[in-house]
Amino acid sequence: MKYQISCIGKSANTPEQNLIDKYLIRINDKVRIKEITFKNDSSKLNIENEGEKLLDISPKGSILVALDKDGKNLSSESLANMIKFYENENFKIINFAIGGPYGHGQMLKSRAKKIISFGKMTWSHLMARVLIIEQIYRAESIFRNHPFHK
Repeated sequence: MKYQISCIGKSANTPEQNLIDKYLIRINDKVRIKEITFKNDSSKLNIENEGEKLLDISPKGSILVALDKDGKNLSSESLANMIKFYENENFKIINFAIGGPYGHGQMLKSRAKKIISFGKMTWSHLMARVLIIEQIYRAESIFRNHPFHK
């Protein structure tokens, strides 16, 4: 399985980016991060435009999973099971979408096959990237029976 993390906003030379880079090295060529810059605007039109841009960069034939505060909270094992299920359904790429500071619009949410959350706490968008890439690495460790997950 391959993964894309589609995000609104650019990352810079930050401690979060250093963590992301460490996981990218561990996972080799399985994860690609695509970033889109957008002006911070809480209008519904802007939020829907962000969603359109995220869909535009979604790889052909991928399955869309949105990260959203209102999504379902999964355990690491449940996320791994979800990934394995989509792999068994012949999807080659899972596209995890991280919205802008005002979240995802209804259009993107309606197009997502699954909406997941990292709990009720609010996380910065860079931390959400760290969390999803760490969980992808953890799922891959579960598949390989690697002790990292223990």
